[in-house]
Amino acid sequence: MNTPAQGPVRRLLQKNFAVPHPFNWGYSFLFAAIGATFTILLSYILFQSGSLPFSTTSIVGSGLITVLMTTTALMLPAVFIPSKSRLDISGRYTGIGTLIMAFLSGAPIYLIKASFRNIFTYLWLRLGNTVVFPAIFSYAAESSKASLLLQTLTDSLIPALGISVFFYGLLWSGIRNDDKNYSYFVIPFLLVLYSLNFPDLPSTIVTGIWLCRVRRDTGNIWGPFLCLAGSPFFGLILRGVIDEVDLTTLRTYSDMPTTFFFSSIPAFVVAVILFAFFKKILGEFNYTYTADVYGDQGSKYSAGDNTKIVDRFRAGFNTAFFLGVIIFIVFWILMFKGIRL
Repeated sequence: MNTPAQGPVRRLLQKNFAVPHPFNWGYSFLFAAIGATFTILLSYILFQSGSLPFSTTSIVGSGLITVLMTTTALMLPAVFIPSKSRLDISGRYTGIGTLIMAFLSGAPIYLIKASFRNIFTYLWLRLGNTVVFPAIFSYAAESSKASLLLQTLTDSLIPALGISVFFYGLLWSGIRNDDKNYSYFVIPFLLVLYSLNFPDLPSTIVTGIWLCRVRRDTGNIWGPFLCLAGSPFFGLILRGVIDEVDLTTLRTYSDMPTTFFFSSIPAFVVAVILFAFFKKILGEFNYTYTADVYGDQGSKYSAGDNTKIVDRFRAGFNTAFFLGVIIFIVFWILMFKGIRL
């Protein structure tokens, strides 16, 4: 008796939530939101029930949440969705030179992250606002070499792999090659939503845009990964020269040492100079590679033609995409209200 009613419902679900053919970039973001929801709810149950002997802000606790969220929200969709859509998300190998330059470009990424966090936090508190902590963060009064290594692994390297595979693999491949300019707006926006990190919002936008450039010039997902992996490496080298302010020590803007604020300004200037340098070098590497492989018209043919498996850019603005955005907006609202999940 219910069979006639099931037909339209099933067709509606398939139309909006089945893997689309041709593929579109917006579809995948729903699964990132589902994975983030699963992680937050599971973490809430485990930590609130006292099942785990550490807190969410401990290095082990935040690391566990980060690994779980990276796996469920980024890695799993990037593994299973391409197998059903014939997408090649890894890209092509364009030489060791571009990968080395991508790693070294992690230096301006760190400088931007540290300087923007310090300046943005100061200005935010100066306006009379309170500190908005990231959804996932760790705090340790004293850090040993082991804890520093664990923190670097869980806070930087593992998320770097997930971000590279999902945002610069799956989402990047879901945009037609002749529409790739739109990726410089869409991917940073979605990366900000996923980050759930208000103090680093400006630097996340800059990082997202730069990684699009790195992904284009290196031709594969390992360029963005090495760039993100290089950032904490240079952070260790530059420790004491330019550091990120500890948010847990701040109540008002007067609590922030002036050294953090004023050291951030020259760091920003140096970062801009380094970005210009690496932009030129990576562009030359890309041009040389494509010219050697494809001839004088290398830039025209190197990216290939993916119009048969990837839909038009506007097709990405679909039900799945908007549901994913709404879910993350809810998490942002809860974060601003100070509700710890």
